[in-house]
Amino acid sequence: MDAGGLSFYRRLFAVPGSARLAVADLCARLPQGMLSLTVLLVAAEHASMRVAGLALAGHSMGLAATAPVRGRLADRYGVARTAGFCWGGWVLAALGLLAASAARQPAVVLVAVAAATGCVMPPLSPGLRSIWSFHAPARLVQTAFALDAAVFDLAYITGPVIASSLAVGVAPAAALALMLALTGAALAVIGGRFREHPAPAVRTAGLGPLRSGALRRLLVTAALTNVALAATEVALTASMRLHHTLWAIGPLLAELSAGSILGSLLLGTRAPAASARQRLPRFLTGYTIGLAALTAASLAAPALAVATPLAGLFLGPTLATLFTSAASAVPHGNGTEAQAWLNSIMNGGAAGGAALAGLLASQPIAGLALAAGAAALATSTAALLRPAIGRGR
Repeated sequence: MDAGGLSFYRRLFAVPGSARLAVADLCARLPQGMLSLTVLLVAAEHASMRVAGLALAGHSMGLAATAPVRGRLADRYGVARTAGFCWGGWVLAALGLLAASAARQPAVVLVAVAAATGCVMPPLSPGLRSIWSFHAPARLVQTAFALDAAVFDLAYITGPVIASSLAVGVAPAAALALMLALTGAALAVIGGRFREHPAPAVRTAGLGPLRSGALRRLLVTAALTNVALAATEVALTASMRLHHTLWAIGPLLAELSAGSILGSLLLGTRAPAASARQRLPRFLTGYTIGLAALTAASLAAPALAVATPLAGLFLGPTLATLFTSAASAVPHGNGTEAQAWLNSIMNGGAAGGAALAGLLASQPIAGLALAAGAAALATSTAALLRPAIGRGR
């Protein structure tokens, strides 16, 4: 990364408040990386893994089902106010989950409380992206979203390590407490200090931002992208298990994330020579080629160590561009709900990709081919976005 590239980050952090916003981003993202494993370990402390898995599924369903509603509330009443209200409910629900686990409550109670915990998760992930889109000058929005995508990947590398270390070394409750504290810190940093959208905000009703045809088509692309990502993770795990080298899956997935982080950071050092609608198909093409190379590399296991980070290289830029595109596809004042819809549909795509790759676990190369095919389909749908994104239709 040359000095000219770093100048984009220097300019971003020269904007008053950007450093604080980046700190808030990091504090909000790390709990996301810890979330799934922490909920699983809290539930499993006094229950079977089957029950804990059901509790995690309930949590994920609650999270996905209410994300657009929480996003709409954040657009209407402000990210800080809505997230603060949700954080209070999240603390109570988390304490309820700990109490239900400690009291060895029946599975249905654990699942219900875990689902409630997901329902009130503070909408900081979509909210911070919405704030970045208005806080950063237009020429630096790409850099801001690239930084956000890199922090997102970093959280998913370090989060599970921190969660498992606290759960094993102290107690699962310690991991949950750290998540709550970090989220509270993010809320304290953003407070009411950042402009979230120009006034007056567009009041949404009915379908809200889904009235935008550009956003609806973008959601299809996002879902297919996450089908590819989740299928890759499951297929790589199945491949390592088949070759009796399951110890290698951690380093391989870390390489995938490292490649994605590098791609995101490099994207942030470049001037946006093309619009988001032009960049997205190009990045997805690169991602498809990387996954195709990964599929071929799976025929010779040692080659995976080289192909895996290359497969991730275009993933980070793709995610950053998806987030940027969602921000520009809807009217002002609808940004947080649009980002929340993006989160929900991507979670759904991940669930579908994991399920399909799981069915192909005995033939991991077929799972990797599935991932490459999903990325190719995402590329095709992204090409259809070109006339629409940026006009909010």
